[in-house]
Amino acid sequence: MGPNKPRVVLLLLVLSIVSTVYGRVNEQDEDLVSSKKILHGGTVGAAQNAARYLIKNGGTRAYNGLNIYDTAYKTAKGDPKWFARIDYATAKNPVTHLNVNKAITGLRDPHIKISGMTARAAGLTGGALNVVQKVAPIAMAASMVYDAVEVLDDWGRGNGKLAAKKSVTKTGQYFGASYGASGGAAYGTAIFPGIGTLIGGIIGGIGGGLLGGAGGEALANLFI
Repeated sequence: MGPNKPRVVLLLLVLSIVSTVYGRVNEQDEDLVSSKKILHGGTVGAAQNAARYLIKNGGTRAYNGLNIYDTAYKTAKGDPKWFARIDYATAKNPVTHLNVNKAITGLRDPHIKISGMTARAAGLTGGALNVVQKVAPIAMAASMVYDAVEVLDDWGRGNGKLAAKKSVTKTGQYFGASYGASGGAAYGTAIFPGIGTLIGGIIGGIGGGLLGGAGGEALANLFI
């Protein structure tokens, strides 16, 4: 298998899933419509995470665990700075703890004490989120294409009013999900820097997308 073949297979799989969900939504199944909205918001949140954060297991020292890097902050060499890192207990420091980079937060590293079980769970969660972040940009691009095709199809059928309403609603969903993801990431950071940041971004994207879509739909119904 060539080096690019796994990426092609992943792309086709994601497109197939998105196509199936969006295709069935056209049948006006309320459960599927809700699933689409949740998928959309979560995808925006995950894609936003992927654009900024990198997830790696391990570091330069043997006791380093999960590392979250923030691409918005660079070292002198141009590499992303670490944002949050788990260090496992050692003979010199017998406490497993979470480090947060002062260079990013502006606050002193709190060295948050966590259990070994929490550290391992964070590592597993980080691995899962790493996969999600690789898939999210593809899924988001596919989602945007399907949304555009749906609106253009309505225009082509001569239903300009419906197309305009859908455009406003979908725009509200995207902006709502984006703002929600940013807020969720900030809230998640306050709870558990790193993993909490990423999970908060996804949850915030879902909530923001739902609210933004509802707001956009209300405006569309009011003015169009």
